[in-house]
Amino acid sequence: MRGEVPVVVGRDRVLDAVRAFALLSVVFIHAAAWDLSSGTAASALDVRPDVVWATWLLQVVPLFFTAGGATNLLSWGRHPDVADYLRRRVLRLGAPGLVYAGTWTAVLLPLALVPVLADDAVVAGRFLAQLLWFLGVYALVTTAVPWTSRWAVRPALTVSAWLAAIVAVDAARWNLHPGLGWLNLLLVWGFLHQLGYHLPAMRAAGMRRTLPLAAVSLAAAVALAVAGPYSTALTTRAGDPEPSNLSPPTLVIALYGTALALAVAAAWPALHRALSHDRAYLAVAAFGARAVGVYLWHIPVMTVAVGLVWLLGAAPRPFGVGWWALHLTVFAVVLAVALPLAGLAGRVDAAARARAATWARRSVPALPCAVGVGAGLLAMNLIGFGTWWGGSQIGLWSSALLNLAVLAGSLWGLAVGGSPAPGAVPVAPSVDAES
Repeated sequence: MRGEVPVVVGRDRVLDAVRAFALLSVVFIHAAAWDLSSGTAASALDVRPDVVWATWLLQVVPLFFTAGGATNLLSWGRHPDVADYLRRRVLRLGAPGLVYAGTWTAVLLPLALVPVLADDAVVAGRFLAQLLWFLGVYALVTTAVPWTSRWAVRPALTVSAWLAAIVAVDAARWNLHPGLGWLNLLLVWGFLHQLGYHLPAMRAAGMRRTLPLAAVSLAAAVALAVAGPYSTALTTRAGDPEPSNLSPPTLVIALYGTALALAVAAAWPALHRALSHDRAYLAVAAFGARAVGVYLWHIPVMTVAVGLVWLLGAAPRPFGVGWWALHLTVFAVVLAVALPLAGLAGRVDAAARARAATWARRSVPALPCAVGVGAGLLAMNLIGFGTWWGGSQIGLWSSALLNLAVLAGSLWGLAVGGSPAPGAVPVAPSVDAES
């Protein structure tokens, strides 16, 4: 039927659902994070710090990395060729970021040449690029699968060593230099991605073993957050008197993500039954096909929506009935606008990759290009889209144009370096195009 999303046979529907839910939760968290009751835009947690516990219910981004680890390992196992794997996985992941980054760089860099608008262009560019850390880090841990998958044969040793490294970085952050904590951007999310390699074993262990382990891991995370020096929140907020658990991530996020992974493993049979019928899975597949695009495009859409709310003077007190009605309305509107925007961006991406499939093949090494995709996205996250040349909070100096060139060149190298099957047509970007 027209408008239906084809259900692909052989996909792991639970993994698809977990990844789609994780990205949808990001949109919901952002829809609930702002408040205008003080007369200016602020974090709802700054106005009501007593509800910080809600961040422990809403923070499910770790599940994306864990489910992604399981998916990437399956993909690598089916096609254990490094260059082929990197071209399939990283090209598909980085392309939506290129469309998004290219659009905003084209809009904001010219404005940065106008003296009266230059500062605002830089600020707007960094704001709109703030979510690219996710794609950058995920691209790098995806790139590392051919090597990190080898560690899966010794799970106890690998998990222990990885957690020890996270603890060491946290200790260095508190005692040597705060900037050292950013090493955990790769270590914590890489650990959760590595944990995904063991999802099948967790599922096989059964609920009686996984749920107690999940409770222990969650209790450890809560204890560390309460005792400090870790924050009691699982998101970053300006008024937090303690260092963030998310920027950069800490041991608390690693333990909390472990508890989520174990809980999902325990619930796997029920989730599988719920998604066993095509009609139940269609909603997951429909959102999943555009989830990365929605993740990227919801920030500018939400900015416009919140601006309109501010102009209308709607500012109910946080967490009352009126406040929730307003925020849920904004959430619905943002989804309604971001979904077609993501679809449009996806068509641009698919057309570009279809054209790239006709180009002459070249001997371009895949590994440097895959690393370039992740590095380019992370550099964009730091520098933004409206900076001709400038520094970031961690001392990196770069240019929006240079970062865009690195990303585009890396994706070009991945696109022309392979040997596509005759008549192959690239698929539109999705949460993951194979499972």
